[in-house]
Amino acid sequence: MKKIILLTFLGLVTNIYAQQTFGLTVGGQTTGITDAKIGDNQNQYGFYVGGYYNLPFDQGFSFQPEIMYSFQSFNNLNITYSEYFGGIENQETTQPRFDFKYQMHLIKLPLLLKYQPNKLYVELGPEFSYLMSSKGNYHDKSNEIPALNGKIENINHFQAALVTGAGYQLNEKLNVGLRLSWGFTEFSEYSYIRNFNVGVGVNYRLN
Repeated sequence: MKKIILLTFLGLVTNIYAQQTFGLTVGGQTTGITDAKIGDNQNQYGFYVGGYYNLPFDQGFSFQPEIMYSFQSFNNLNITYSEYFGGIENQETTQPRFDFKYQMHLIKLPLLLKYQPNKLYVELGPEFSYLMSSKGNYHDKSNEIPALNGKIENINHFQAALVTGAGYQLNEKLNVGLRLSWGFTEFSEYSYIRNFNVGVGVNYRLN
């Protein structure tokens, strides 16, 4: 009896190991501000590149962790310094208005539950990111104050988001997908900004 149980267990492990896959992922993306209550949101563009590992379960389900480098950018336009730091819009203020432009470099770790009954698939899960650095450009709309450029301090390095997506498997090696991430973490200690991100990419299986 013990031998039967052991052989069955080894058979299951071997079968799962034979079905697991890993590969590369790359794509383009656009980033904006979630619920931009202050100023005007302007999406900008970026890219991501990384790798994935897929561990199959049963009936089309699998677990897919990924790790990737992500470059993202977005603009927050027509805003004053007091609005930015205070988080409250004031249309009557006489303070100079700025266009705030941001660039971010992140390492992302999506942890996705994937369901693929056929060539179509859907995915859902949390995404944890480390914001390595961020640069800003602050330009006075009236050209009364010199533009400022440089590294943004007091950023929240650890970011969290919810990810959902869908895609289509083109062949045994290649699939294409669309993905949306919705950020929960504020961009910096002094900012109300949370980001959303929409990406389109390809995954290439290596094994």
